[in-house]
Amino acid sequence: MAKHLARIHGTEEDKVNCPFYFKIGACRHADRCSRIHHRPAFSPTILIKHIYRHPIREAELKAASEGKSTGDHVDIDEAQAREDFLVFFEDFFEELSKFGRLEALHVCDNLGDHMIGHVYAKFSDEEEAADALNILNGRYYDGRRMEVEFSPVTDFREARCRDFDEDTCRRGGFCNFMHIKPVPMCLIRDMEVYAEEERRREEMERLERERKERRRKERKREGRRDRDRDRDRDRDGEGRSSRRKGGSGGGESRSRSRSRSRSRSDSRRRKSRDRSGSEGGMDA
Repeated sequence: MAKHLARIHGTEEDKVNCPFYFKIGACRHADRCSRIHHRPAFSPTILIKHIYRHPIREAELKAASEGKSTGDHVDIDEAQAREDFLVFFEDFFEELSKFGRLEALHVCDNLGDHMIGHVYAKFSDEEEAADALNILNGRYYDGRRMEVEFSPVTDFREARCRDFDEDTCRRGGFCNFMHIKPVPMCLIRDMEVYAEEERRREEMERLERERKERRRKERKREGRRDRDRDRDRDRDGEGRSSRRKGGSGGGESRSRSRSRSRSRSDSRRRKSRDRSGSEGGMDA
């Protein structure tokens, strides 16, 4: 039974878990879906929802605000739209690369409300993805507030529309699989090289700051040791001086004592001689 559940998990046979949310990280039914959307607590992939301004949707909104009818076709400047997209891609690649090495950065070309403007970024490490989510969530880009969440998508081969890649998708922008906007590989390589150089430069600056901080702490410790050594030297000097003073006073006292002893001895000898002389005179 367990093997069967593991085999059908995230597939159409799974009647409990939503296969579209499992594969794409988005479902057209949203919270109204009859199946469970398991939102991961950690993932190497983050989803920035509805942040890319799709040129077709922007043209439709502009025509509606002007009271014009667009019908089934909207005219857009393809060259300008392409240029705007590449600028958008470079901005996000540069910003996201500050948190770690990007393994994939995909922008959806879908027009469905549940996928339009989605940006998927896969990092090489879950901690880097968590840092990006914590910093970017709630910030603004081009007047739009970024809503960032972890995505269950880790293999974009299962999430992307192969027919779109071959230019044969009949559903168009409302396909439920990812229509990933193509990006020139030369641009991606250049952005990767630039991001790697920036990370290397920041790492060198961080190491230099740590070295300076260690040197500052060592100088502080050395200064404290020098002050302690000088204080101990001053205490030793005062102690020796006191002992010298105490030793010289004792010598003088001993000298005076010896002098008094000699004086008493001389006095006793004189008295003894005088006494002997007086006794001898009496005998005579």
